[in-house]
Amino acid sequence: MSPVKARRSRAVAMMLSVLLTASCASPPLALYTLRPSDVPAATVPFSRPGAVIEIRRVVLPDYLDTQDILVRNGNTLQRSAHGRWASRLSIEVTRYLTGLLAARRPNALITDQPPVATPNDRILITISNLDVTTAGRATLQADWTIVPHNSAEPIRGQRALFTVNGPVNTDQDVVVLTQALLTRLADAIEIAHLR
Repeated sequence: MSPVKARRSRAVAMMLSVLLTASCASPPLALYTLRPSDVPAATVPFSRPGAVIEIRRVVLPDYLDTQDILVRNGNTLQRSAHGRWASRLSIEVTRYLTGLLAARRPNALITDQPPVATPNDRILITISNLDVTTAGRATLQADWTIVPHNSAEPIRGQRALFTVNGPVNTDQDVVVLTQALLTRLADAIEIAHLR
């Protein structure tokens, strides 16, 4: 066989190998978001909201603030092979909490974007622990601070620990447990904010 034919044969063999490997590939990667189910689908115009509340980007531990969907097994974190968060978890959590709080306060403009004017309140949230275990136990520990624009008003801070249980057989199960924890956090922040 001539050197040219040998090179062509190797090239064809490599292309066939690549095609065979691609046909045996694992299922496509699924991207997950946290989306509040109770957020109105249509936007409602408003002229003068009762208050402007800015939600600062939620702070998470570095090992959690990735796109990996993680499940804890003892001291080991297992990364999902088939699913990822659509963006960094801190961004997903911030959007989710903002949406939940906005749905609860339709008379206020609650935003995770820097507002044009000085907001009436800023809410700063730090999540120190967000674990979903292989046993189906999910925990979230968070601190939050409500900082009013009016310096005569007190700064209010609070800490809470939430726990929920459920299946963790799929990535969707992990997303559901995460949403349940964050919903409880939003409830607690809303109660604290109304005081």
